[in-house]
Amino acid sequence: MAWLGVLGLAATACGGQSRGNERANGGSSVESGVSGVSGSKDHAPPTGGGLSTGGALPAGGTDNAGESAGGSHAGGSNSSVGNAGDSGQAGTADASGGETGIPPIPPVLSDVKPSAGCGKEATQATGMFVKFTIQTSGTKDADCADKLNGIPKCGAWSIPRDYYVWLPPNYDKQRAYPLVIQAAGCSSSATSVYSLSETGDASGIGLGGTVIRVGLAPPPNDIGHPTNPGQGCFDDSEGDDSVEWPFYEALIDKLKTELCYDENRIFAAGSSSGGRLANELGCKYAGNANGYAIRGVAVHGGTLPTQPAYVPSCSDKPMAGIWSDDLNGVTGSNEVAIARAMQVNHCSVGTSYDTAPVTAFPLGQDLFSCKKILDCPAEFPLVVCRLATGHVSNDPLVNLSFAKFLQTLQAP
Repeated sequence: MAWLGVLGLAATACGGQSRGNERANGGSSVESGVSGVSGSKDHAPPTGGGLSTGGALPAGGTDNAGESAGGSHAGGSNSSVGNAGDSGQAGTADASGGETGIPPIPPVLSDVKPSAGCGKEATQATGMFVKFTIQTSGTKDADCADKLNGIPKCGAWSIPRDYYVWLPPNYDKQRAYPLVIQAAGCSSSATSVYSLSETGDASGIGLGGTVIRVGLAPPPNDIGHPTNPGQGCFDDSEGDDSVEWPFYEALIDKLKTELCYDENRIFAAGSSSGGRLANELGCKYAGNANGYAIRGVAVHGGTLPTQPAYVPSCSDKPMAGIWSDDLNGVTGSNEVAIARAMQVNHCSVGTSYDTAPVTAFPLGQDLFSCKKILDCPAEFPLVVCRLATGHVSNDPLVNLSFAKFLQTLQAP
């Protein structure tokens, strides 16, 4: 675990997450007349094994983005594609059917776990975002990181939080859909999130109407923010004191009684500040045993904090993930999140994407480069995409890559 040392990518602000409003991809929305139930919670305790995310990453290494698919490694149930020039020799299988060196996958993740809301009729319009509000509360430690005009904003807090639910046009109350929690960048609306259209269409229907999407609105600016004050960002630099954890848990507690979704397939997706939040949700809740488990993340232009005051306690359980960024680096601002995922997934290739063997992750179109890291558990794939241009200007490509990735993780 060499990358757990210190510094390297020590965070500055939110990785540029104050960059302008992102294009609205969510389509129309309406406000619901149904008020949200109270989500008041005390400050949530650390979850999982307390894995730290702070630390330097191995520098340099070979850019593997140019590698192409070669011979396939058959062997066990986990088949992968070799690098260019590989002979396609059979891989070694262990008793569980997976590749040698990869720990067995908990069988529960292959199963569908219907939420308590299955069987209940939808009480909102379908095919559009509908607004709801939930009350949240908690108490920040006396040494919390959030500040307003330089003054710490610690102690007890209570704030309403808005979220928008998008149900498939042909919502089936008996079908346990994957649930995708989505968050946009600073100063963006809760519906300015990726449509997850399989065609990349910004106004398309998420995965052909096979997922439930929930867009999150950031907290009010007066809660303070240590790195991006007054910029409409999520509370993404506040460690375990963040107001986002009581919000997320209260939200899931409410949704599971109202909607039919698969509790084994909750995903966090976002860009910029919302991408940082998605990375932190995956870090904190992967493998959670209390009903809040994040199965995987889909992040564009996000980060994962390394400064101690900003880092939430994290799980040591595996998770899936796809990260996209521009060409300024092999992994851009998501380096820490990718390295952490490689570690908790027990990828046999270490914790550096820069030096890991990769293979093409096909999108169906030759639009930009997505690479899947080899020698990681098949049920927890890790994919990295490199965009040709900037931070928020490739919505169709990001939509397409996120949709294709999430599609591979749907129930059989």
